[in-house]
Amino acid sequence: MKIKDKIITCMVASLLCLALAAPVAAMSKAEAGLKVEEARISLMQFTSSPDTSTPRWLLARCKGVALFPGMVKAGFIVGGNYGTGVIVSRRPDGSWSGPAFFIMGGASIGLQIGAQSADLFMVIMTKTGLDAVLRNQAKFGVDASAVAGPVGRDAQAAIAGASTQADLYSYSRSAGAFLGASVSGAGIEFDKEASAAYYGRPVTVAEIFDGKVELPPSAKALVEALEKF
Repeated sequence: MKIKDKIITCMVASLLCLALAAPVAAMSKAEAGLKVEEARISLMQFTSSPDTSTPRWLLARCKGVALFPGMVKAGFIVGGNYGTGVIVSRRPDGSWSGPAFFIMGGASIGLQIGAQSADLFMVIMTKTGLDAVLRNQAKFGVDASAVAGPVGRDAQAAIAGASTQADLYSYSRSAGAFLGASVSGAGIEFDKEASAAYYGRPVTVAEIFDGKVELPPSAKALVEALEKF
């Protein structure tokens, strides 16, 4: 491994450690439910903006969706953004699973001037991307290819006509501004504690995605919002 790669790996690991130290220990069932509601609101804001026709087009064709509301800057030394969010998968019959909680560190979202946080929206397009999530830990750009989501009039045609498709496309929304976001090099890890608090028992990502959990009201509301696409 090159020295540069070792440095990047250590930075991502540091970000995940920072994220694990803050929200996981304190997240209760009520707080987990609030995070899911924030994710639903974030989804509606992303899809209702006038310049989000391409994300909506991707959403109708995707294997899963990741929503990380309120990503914050980790700090000057480590850099990047971190936060807690949820990932929802689309089953083969077209229905949506409940949300699985994840922690992310190392995403280069880019906050707008005056903004303290940003919402991250990722559209998982391939089985490879979804399989990376099922492994509980993943690094984007290594376990799954990730690119900043395209916007603009010709974006859909460019994606449809591309010889290869990214495993996931990512977007951010900060201070009302919507743009593609870079998550390549970022790491995610399944938040077992938050997921257990939310569902009332220890659960795995596979159990959640396979529908082997009872959905709380906030999860049902998120699924209903996704079913519109």
